[in-house]
Amino acid sequence: MKTRIRSHIAALTVGWTILAFATSTLAQTQFPTSYTFSDNVAYVSGGTSRQVMDIYRPTGATSATPVLLFVHGGGWNSGSAESYMDLWTGLGQGSFAIATMNYRYNSVVEPLAAQVDDVKAAIRFIKANAGTYNIDATRFGVMGQSAGGHLAGIAALSSDIAYFGSSSDLANTQNTSVSTAVQAVVTWAMPPIPPSGSSSLSLATYISSGDPSFRMFHSVNDELVNISFARAFRDSMVSGGVGATLTELTGGHFADDATRNANAPTIVSYLNQQFAAVPEPGTMALLGATAAAGWAVRRLRMGAQRRSEGQSSITR
Repeated sequence: MKTRIRSHIAALTVGWTILAFATSTLAQTQFPTSYTFSDNVAYVSGGTSRQVMDIYRPTGATSATPVLLFVHGGGWNSGSAESYMDLWTGLGQGSFAIATMNYRYNSVVEPLAAQVDDVKAAIRFIKANAGTYNIDATRFGVMGQSAGGHLAGIAALSSDIAYFGSSSDLANTQNTSVSTAVQAVVTWAMPPIPPSGSSSLSLATYISSGDPSFRMFHSVNDELVNISFARAFRDSMVSGGVGATLTELTGGHFADDATRNANAPTIVSYLNQQFAAVPEPGTMALLGATAAAGWAVRRLRMGAQRRSEGQSSITR
């Protein structure tokens, strides 16, 4: 039975929040597994320059790994995956592959439905090419922050819907026999209701039994997306017979590094539970130490092996 949140947003403008989990560069906490980086992989053949993703996969993995697809924020009309190329590779400590995707910006030409279709196309592409990237397509998670959380959430709740836009859109004509079902969803400062004029893409509309659980993080002081909407969506999920956990934080929509770092172990634990996988030895201990210390984000560059020294921070 579908459920809906009985409230609306008169006007919703969501800024771009950066979700970064810090990892140490000290010798005793270096990454146990290096990553192979694939840059600007087109998930829609013949598509636009925005329909690309970056893929990080553990080097030397002895078996296919789960995968986490990250969807960036930016108010549905800004942001990019490139901003996240330093992130996530240390989060799983070699337990899973990471993909960060771009999507077409919301406009009259490319309406919000096309953005959801891009997320679905990215999921299908990764699954269809799982062998190429040594990925286990049956253990798939999506994660998004802000507007990206909304797009990831809609895609996760609508695996029974092939696409929302035009049937002639290239994103909806490729790998069509591949399911877009996922096993895990993580969101940060997610607006459950999209911008004015796209009411059909309210997340609560698509809740049904059998949907994947949501692991949500949201600040009680969020100045752009009120915490009440996250609470209402969580309650709708529970009422619909679907698992949903909301961690209420302090701070604004643009959460600080310490807050994000402190929740990294929780996210890893949730993902591994959903993937039914055990992280590499020491993963949780390393992430716990990282969160406590609040160390800076370690810079990884395209196609390069992990560096043994140096720190950099990312600000947008």
